[in-house]
Amino acid sequence: MTDALTALDADTRTDEDGMLVERFRAGDEAAFDALVRRNQDRVYGLLWRMLGNREDALETAQDTFVRAYRGIDGFRAEARFSTWVYGIALNLARNRLRDRSRKGRDRGVSLETLETDAPGAMPATTADCPRAAAEQGELEAALAACLEHLPETLRGAFALRVFEGLAYDEIADAMECPRGTVKSRLNDARRRLAECLERRGVLGRDAA
Repeated sequence: MTDALTALDADTRTDEDGMLVERFRAGDEAAFDALVRRNQDRVYGLLWRMLGNREDALETAQDTFVRAYRGIDGFRAEARFSTWVYGIALNLARNRLRDRSRKGRDRGVSLETLETDAPGAMPATTADCPRAAAEQGELEAALAACLEHLPETLRGAFALRVFEGLAYDEIADAMECPRGTVKSRLNDARRRLAECLERRGVLGRDAA
């Protein structure tokens, strides 16, 4: 039942986004503002996980919607607007990561500088159990650090699947690759993350 409701909600969002796209194409500028408001949090969340810090994620999210605004004619009506925007965001994130590499800069996340209000962070429902809260925080910090060291293609696939909840076909559309490649990237990402978490001592071999 939960899966069915999730799919229904996604279809509803797709219909609403599609109507907004058509209104924007017809000259309604306010419709694009609505598209941004509906999708900006998810785009920022993806970019935070790809780039590892608030500043780069915010700048790249802004660039993403500028590109979407200018390139709306390239959006196919049968696709989901959110998936199309994810694809733009991933391409821009890839360019920024490569620029960092060329300049020898690493502005990614670390255990010392991890933002406590990161997208998707677990809510503070363990306040009555300090040990559980500490363990949860340690796991989230370690996962963020391990994600940083994944190749960008694996990181993107994992973030879209686990944090954004996209289906395999949607990830394939966003990343412009076959569905089988998505599954392979996800398997590789999970394996590497489990190994990384084991090395950091926050995931036992039995849990992996």
